[in-house]
Amino acid sequence: MSELRNRAKQFYNQLDFDRPIAFGDEPLVQNGLSDTLYVKSIHGTGERDSVQELANQIDFADSAGAYLFTGNRGTGKTTELLRLGEILRSNYGCEVFYADMSDYLNMSQRIEISDFLISILGAFSEKVGERFGEDPGKPGFFERVWSFLQTEVSFTEIKLPAGPVELKAALHENPTFRFALQRGMRGNVEQLVKQSREFALEAVLRIRKLRGDDNRKVVLIVDSVERLRGVGDVSDVHEVFKSAETLFAAHADKLRFTGLSVVYTVPPYLQALAGALGASYAGGRIYALPSVHIYQGKPEPGQRPLPYADGLNKLVTIIDKRYPHWHDFFSRGQLLRLAQNSGGDLRDFFRMLRLAVTRSPEAGLPLSDMILSDAEDAVRGDMLPIAKDDGAWLARVTDSHSAELDSLGGLPDFARLQQGKYLLHYRNGEDWYDVHPLLREEIKLLGA
Repeated sequence: MSELRNRAKQFYNQLDFDRPIAFGDEPLVQNGLSDTLYVKSIHGTGERDSVQELANQIDFADSAGAYLFTGNRGTGKTTELLRLGEILRSNYGCEVFYADMSDYLNMSQRIEISDFLISILGAFSEKVGERFGEDPGKPGFFERVWSFLQTEVSFTEIKLPAGPVELKAALHENPTFRFALQRGMRGNVEQLVKQSREFALEAVLRIRKLRGDDNRKVVLIVDSVERLRGVGDVSDVHEVFKSAETLFAAHADKLRFTGLSVVYTVPPYLQALAGALGASYAGGRIYALPSVHIYQGKPEPGQRPLPYADGLNKLVTIIDKRYPHWHDFFSRGQLLRLAQNSGGDLRDFFRMLRLAVTRSPEAGLPLSDMILSDAEDAVRGDMLPIAKDDGAWLARVTDSHSAELDSLGGLPDFARLQQGKYLLHYRNGEDWYDVHPLLREEIKLLGA
């Protein structure tokens, strides 16, 4: 194998956007990347840090609360949540657990309070067991729910899974069972809430006893809920988005537990409900992680955002930390070009770099601008074609840099545009939006 191919493979694998950066001597996730790769303040100027603000809220509060955190895939959200966990653990002495909900629920299906609570407390039960061992003589949460379902819920069209392990698997893999569970539990939600709260308090008291600290705060970080999105036709997509809105807007009281603080990730489009929704949760707001701070600020209407050199340079620093010899492949100008055309989306930035690097064994070094254009076209192609009504909406956003959401009835479509990265969220003193830079010319034509 040629030396160039070996170097390209090494560079390619250092651009891993699926593994988050983990922090501290006791990381919350296995196989995370080293925290030496972390670059500070990529989402702002450093004057305001949403993660530190959230950590302060949890530390200052005398009682446990439920908190909301959001950010699109590609913003580095999971890495920032793991940083939150390390701040809480090392600076404020909290006992912190992390659960990836995509391991427990299929995020492309409608969600209800019943399956959400079972999954959250089931995950918490497992994480506590992994760290402290099983509580002798006391069943875990999946086992308790399975026993409850046996006696209190009637399943006529489908059988109850054979045991707690099978119940967990069915929630994730069997949509027919999951929908049957949702139907069967609608008359038993209050009983499930009661059991959930009893288990949470029981687990918190056990943790405090084992740690020898009666006042230790216990925090559960619930990740990946922002991935909720429907697949298939428009009605299916809208149904899933609507179920997420209902879950967090109508059931806020059911998502709080005595002694256990919970940080829930929520879909970014729920920020449109920020006033009403934030007031129902501890902290009084939705803590949002915007796209990387690559623009100076919200432009005047009709103007394009101006590049922010410090933010773009931090994206170069990220690559420098991962592969110091990147300049053999790209010029600095080329790296800045891809950084700017990513719109501050880390996933798209890494993806374009990877696409270009894979061409190097045949194309040679340094890589040409044409290869960069091909990589940009590949990422752009995932977002094309754009429907005329979507194009008209995006054209209005391009002009005003606001959400242009005429009514909450348009929330599912707004969610779809955010999930597809047609719309990117920024924060420079205020929240604002812009279309993905790779789509600007297409949107300009559609708007005209």
